[in-house]
Amino acid sequence: MRIAMIGIKAIPARFGGFETAVDYLSRGLVKLGHSVRVYNRSAMSTLTETHYEGVELVKLPTLKSKNLSTIVHAFLCTIHVLFHRVDVVHYYTTGVTLFAPLPRLFGMKVVCSVDGTDWQRSKWGWFPRWYLRFSETLAARGCHGLISDSKDVKNYYRQNYGAPSFCIVYGTCEVRSQNRDVLQRFELTDRGYVLFVGRLVPENNVHHLIKAFERVSTDKKLVIVGDDPWEKEYVRSLKSTADSRIVFTGAVYGDGYAQLQQHAYLFVLPDEVGGTHPALVEAMGYGNCVLVNDTCSNLEVVSDSGFHYLGADGDRDLHRKMQRLIDDLELVSAYRTRARERAETYYRWDDVVKQHANAYRLLMGGAGAAETPELARTPGS
Repeated sequence: MRIAMIGIKAIPARFGGFETAVDYLSRGLVKLGHSVRVYNRSAMSTLTETHYEGVELVKLPTLKSKNLSTIVHAFLCTIHVLFHRVDVVHYYTTGVTLFAPLPRLFGMKVVCSVDGTDWQRSKWGWFPRWYLRFSETLAARGCHGLISDSKDVKNYYRQNYGAPSFCIVYGTCEVRSQNRDVLQRFELTDRGYVLFVGRLVPENNVHHLIKAFERVSTDKKLVIVGDDPWEKEYVRSLKSTADSRIVFTGAVYGDGYAQLQQHAYLFVLPDEVGGTHPALVEAMGYGNCVLVNDTCSNLEVVSDSGFHYLGADGDRDLHRKMQRLIDDLELVSAYRTRARERAETYYRWDDVVKQHANAYRLLMGGAGAAETPELARTPGS
């Protein structure tokens, strides 16, 4: 099959969950014998080459705008794909499916990966928020198929739009680092810190995490990995903490990211919006004990292999659960093993790649594809 992927910033991945997914997925599909084209944003692409491990890279420009950069880039990519036909056009995020009818009109199959309820994110003003909610309807009606990353998201689209979707999760990172230079740069020791990874935006509740940790009795540090160029006031408020144990690293990728995941004592995810978070899956794959906000998607990922706290309780229950885990090394060690075993069972990139290929074949009516959207074992099944 010939497949085009539209809606991300760029690969090789240096930005977030969808970029990481496309990085692994595109290269995996090439290994299976498919032809894959990924559209990068010119200003964010790190490669000058036209191919990346067999994946065709097309760089196109866009506007530097929080509200318009993704949409403008997706429009240009869609125009390009009309003149360079493929079998399947795969959009990432519902916000770009405004253009899905165009390749569909030209006989191409169109699929969209949906990421929870993006319109609930507080960074958006009233019009982007309205548009993103409206775009869910566009995705449900304008695409041949949807791909959700959790059963919770799948149920959301079925209940609200009557739209079925393929439920395909993320894979866990299988690369391990042998280095310690990033740990040394931030003066971190093995198992000597609690780790958060994600965008520094209000809906990720990093402010709750900081408030909770400030009251934890420990010599361990809290390491916050991530940033956000559009939430400068919020980021500034987070960094105003007087607790010297709290370390802000900014964005860290590649080998440095692997170092931080591998050597953490505990991984905490306090988010309240979205489906499956790739950083959580990766943390479990790296053998971290995990503590998460009790959203449906988070609970689906960790099941009985991690811990959760009452998100509605703000930072109070989070503080209690963190203190308990910091005080109980034996419990944390046991759950490291449970988390890794769950990730290795349900979150494998080889499976994710094959499930995507099968979904594409189903949409094309191909022989040999699975007969239902439940393409393989999913967590909790």
